[in-house]
Amino acid sequence: MSSFSTGLYGSTLSSIVGNINDAFSGKTSGIDVSTVVGELMQVERQPEVLLQNQQATITSQVSALTGISTQLTTLYDSVNNLKDILGAFSQMTSGSSDSAIVSASADNTAVAGTHTVTVSKLATVSSSYSDYIPSGTSLAGAELVVKYGSDPDNPVKTDTIDIPSGATTLQQAADYVNQGNYGVTASVLTDSQGSRLVLVSNSSGAAGSLTVTSAATKFTDLAGGDAQITVDGVPYPSSTNTITGAITGVTLSIGAADPDTPVLISIEPDTTQAAQAIQDFVNAYNSVMTSINGEFTAGSTSGSQGLLAGDSMLRTLQSELLSMAGTSVSGSGPYVNLQSMGIEMQDDGTLQINNTNLSQALSSDFADVQSFFQSVSGWGQAAGTQMLNLTDPTLGPIAADINGLQQTNQSLTDQINDFEVRMSAVQDQLTAQYSNLNTLLEQYPLLIQQTTAQLASLPGASSNNQG
Repeated sequence: MSSFSTGLYGSTLSSIVGNINDAFSGKTSGIDVSTVVGELMQVERQPEVLLQNQQATITSQVSALTGISTQLTTLYDSVNNLKDILGAFSQMTSGSSDSAIVSASADNTAVAGTHTVTVSKLATVSSSYSDYIPSGTSLAGAELVVKYGSDPDNPVKTDTIDIPSGATTLQQAADYVNQGNYGVTASVLTDSQGSRLVLVSNSSGAAGSLTVTSAATKFTDLAGGDAQITVDGVPYPSSTNTITGAITGVTLSIGAADPDTPVLISIEPDTTQAAQAIQDFVNAYNSVMTSINGEFTAGSTSGSQGLLAGDSMLRTLQSELLSMAGTSVSGSGPYVNLQSMGIEMQDDGTLQINNTNLSQALSSDFADVQSFFQSVSGWGQAAGTQMLNLTDPTLGPIAADINGLQQTNQSLTDQINDFEVRMSAVQDQLTAQYSNLNTLLEQYPLLIQQTTAQLASLPGASSNNQG
């Protein structure tokens, strides 16, 4: 029995004896059965308290393991981003010698290189406007025929717009057009001479050019035109000023026409995203390693270790991560391990980036660094496989550890439930015993009175009393 249980037992026994003595001496009429039984049950339940304390410890251990598991998943994701052929190391960036004329953006299908772009003409949007509509009249009931394309005899498509008779103002006619599924947007232009209905094509370029006819009024058409550029000397027309397809994986945005100013467009690997992906990996790795180290390191004041200090699985996980970070590979030029490119291991197992070395590697030997992380025999593939095993939701070490703790916790729950059944019977037994004792104690004063009366009634009791 623990010292706590022994002390509690002695205190409880002393309290019960005191209650009984008070009842015998007449200070009380009996004992408080409920209080006495409650104190005894507190002693009886000490084994259950120990079981509950074990469960509380297990709950804390599972919580700590779950936190490390979450950090491990973040680390897994960061490794995948490094080894993914469509991930950070596949991102490209672009530049322009004159972004006012043409700017560029590149996706991960772009190929590194330099291109010359000349912009001769911007794409324009076609519009058409009606003659002035006399005050007091409208286009109610009119039919508008809108043809799209540079050749009205062979239009790309045709819209026939029947203005309803209820549209008694030009604004109502414009609202009707805009509510329909037509290829134009309508508005009303009013100046000192009157009002006109204006139609603007929803598509730029020659294909969106408007030819508008109506028996109600004459329309004046302003044609749209295609953008005209050359890419590396090859003509490339476009109906819009945002051009995709002229350079694989690159979107060109033209903002001004200047046929006399060739613009250089450069496409190169995005070293900023690659460096950030490496930093994300280091951060994720350090988070896991710091949490594990914290379980094994005694506190500065209490000298105690973490709840998982005795967990052999955690030691194994720490060893696995250290092994992963120190793994060397071949076939990636001068980069055989993380340290060779500036990702250096510290005494506590965490990693630190030497930014000068890493920047030099990314700027001078990007292809070799990429190969280190992404080739079939590279570090990224090996680390990815290792992380896949470590984060397996069933067979991974943390998952297995948590499962074992949960099984132990369930076993403790079963023991507590069984113990509660026994305690219920013990409580009933103690209640019955001390209720009987209380009955005797309550009868004790009456028995004393009866005995005293009987003694007083005996012959000679009065003379004896007098003598």
